[in-house]
Amino acid sequence: MSNITNYTLSEAYCPAPVDMSKDYVDITNSITNPISYILYDYWIEESDPRVKGYWLFDGNPAPFVILMLSWLLFVKKLGPNFMRDRKPYELRELMMIYNFILVVINIYGVYVSFKWLHFGRKVFDVKLPDKHIITPEIENEISEKMIIFYSKLIDLLDTVFFVLRKKSNQISFLHVYHHFLVPVLGWTAFSLNSIQSCIFGVFVSLNSTVHVIMYSYYLLSAFGPQIQPYLWWKRYITRLQLIQFAILIVYAIILFTVMDLSDYPIAIKWIVIVQPFIFFYMFFKFYFKTYKHKIKFIKRI
Repeated sequence: MSNITNYTLSEAYCPAPVDMSKDYVDITNSITNPISYILYDYWIEESDPRVKGYWLFDGNPAPFVILMLSWLLFVKKLGPNFMRDRKPYELRELMMIYNFILVVINIYGVYVSFKWLHFGRKVFDVKLPDKHIITPEIENEISEKMIIFYSKLIDLLDTVFFVLRKKSNQISFLHVYHHFLVPVLGWTAFSLNSIQSCIFGVFVSLNSTVHVIMYSYYLLSAFGPQIQPYLWWKRYITRLQLIQFAILIVYAIILFTVMDLSDYPIAIKWIVIVQPFIFFYMFFKFYFKTYKHKIKFIKRI
């Protein structure tokens, strides 16, 4: 009996050592090399394991960063240099196919986003699911969300077509900022937690609705002058975009003042609260400048 008692007391006062080496290494790396930690190690450690099989989501941000920077380099430098002494490409048929595909994808986005939100019943369901839980339903939802994310990469072709058609006046700072940042924000959110409760559903439902109308306009306008008289509603596309961001601003304020977002990563909080204000300001500035001077076209943004 005494042996058992002595062993128990020994264990109580001298517990088995805990291996803290990994935590120590992580903390040390984040302190000694913060740039490497922020740009690489953080994403490896915190990435959602459920998206590891999808392109650009293996935890390493390098392929995605290279893709986005390559697009930026092409539309700002390489593309214009390539087209400097060349005639603009027509691309009419290609643009019609492109716009039709995006109309279909965004109709799909409206449907699946309403489904994620249970057709409005989960608009404020902010509980962040455990990213280590996986079910057939979650797998299906992730695949649906990946289609939406990849469609934002397809959107990048907008700017490529502008370059090839020598429409440099439409490659504004707002256009580049918007097309660059949306995939970046989507990649960030999916990498940290691919099932973003209600927040992603609300954004996709609004954004896809606007894009169905916007790409329908671009599709119809590609048919030529004979249909132009029926496209009087072009300025309302930007108004819809402003309404979209106004709704997202109100939504973000409600989330941060009423709901508990304590378990959300700081990057997602920043996306939710800051970006709607930035986009609203930039789109409003564009709208005021464009229609104050009665310009008779709408920029594709």
